[in-house]
Amino acid sequence: MNHATPSALNYLLASRQSEIASLRNLLHTGRLIGQISQLIHVLQRERGASNIWICSQGKLFGDELPQRARDVSRECDAMTALLPGTETGPLAGSSRLYARIAAALQGLSDLDALRQQVKRLAVSHDVAMERFNQIIRQLLNLVFEAADTASDPQVSRALIAMFSFMQGKELAGQERATGSAGFAAGVFSTAQSKTLVALIEQQQRCFATFSQFADAQSLQLWRTIAEADSETERLRRVACMSSKTEESGALRWFQLLTKRLDGMKGVEDQLETTLMQCCRSTIKRAETAEALGDSSEQWQILNQQQGYSLYVGGADWLEQHSTTLDSEGVSPQLGRSVLTLIQQQAQRLQAQADELAMMRATLNDRKQIDQAKLLLMKHHQCSEEQAWQTLRKMAMNQNKRVAEIAAAMLSVAAAFADTPK
Repeated sequence: MNHATPSALNYLLASRQSEIASLRNLLHTGRLIGQISQLIHVLQRERGASNIWICSQGKLFGDELPQRARDVSRECDAMTALLPGTETGPLAGSSRLYARIAAALQGLSDLDALRQQVKRLAVSHDVAMERFNQIIRQLLNLVFEAADTASDPQVSRALIAMFSFMQGKELAGQERATGSAGFAAGVFSTAQSKTLVALIEQQQRCFATFSQFADAQSLQLWRTIAEADSETERLRRVACMSSKTEESGALRWFQLLTKRLDGMKGVEDQLETTLMQCCRSTIKRAETAEALGDSSEQWQILNQQQGYSLYVGGADWLEQHSTTLDSEGVSPQLGRSVLTLIQQQAQRLQAQADELAMMRATLNDRKQIDQAKLLLMKHHQCSEEQAWQTLRKMAMNQNKRVAEIAAAMLSVAAAFADTPK
């Protein structure tokens, strides 16, 4: 029986097509991330309004709650429309993504019951805030999942910048909600003041990571709002010193922090634009490569390109051959110009590899810290914030990074889990 034998070029073109399909899927994921960003933004507003309503005993923001709920419902519908379908079965390698989507949708389905409790003042502001926080945390996990699976360095940079900034903005939203509760109640408890201090410190860490990976335009936008104004700082000092306050401070605090969060949303929108541009430019490059024809001349070019890549893979020898390459490489008459080209290509690839490794390390640190917090919460019956403070204190006492403490804790836990009983 005769079989048509596919050529090497057939496989190369198939590889290009697969890459383009993956990138187009990532482009759709980028749109989903942008919509999640918008949904989180309106959820943060509803959380803040709910806290003021509860802590003022139903005196403030009663008219605003229905509008906040409608905003969330609208953005939730828009996000749901962008979710990947399940009609043809889950996509390969998407188990974690589907699990994240399920958790997020389950959390959103509980919103109506929470709103009824808030309206009747049948829930404390601490419990209401934690339930809102959990819903937003599940949505952020969707973004994190996308950042953890991107393989193109340029796209990975954009995703990690956006994820880090969204995480920092969520902490700023928690600061607004916590402060609103204290000002509405007329006094800040010691626990609330400590929480505010921790939230401000955690924001700084998130924005520091964002600054490492963000594009120039997003960074410039962030610099215009990064420093809080003098009135916000004054109110922060009042809140962080467990001081008594006037009820009118709740509205002023909410207005100031809302203005700051709206400015952050503008930075998020720019990060989304950058992410989309990265995806489209990467797709365009891949489509250009796919357009290679079947002529002998183009195949020769392809062979040369593949040869360059092979030499770069073993670039240690480049310093020993300053002007020529051997007969298996490029012909000697091309001289130093080709050598320079290969050296530059090697440097670019190495820089991309180093960059991607750093991004993976950043994401791995977060995973380990989250796992260590869960371990502490399980064995010490403490909250997520208490678990984080425990890790942070251990790190300070031992003069180590929190990620190092988390890794050590997980190693010890694994060792005990493997011990025969």
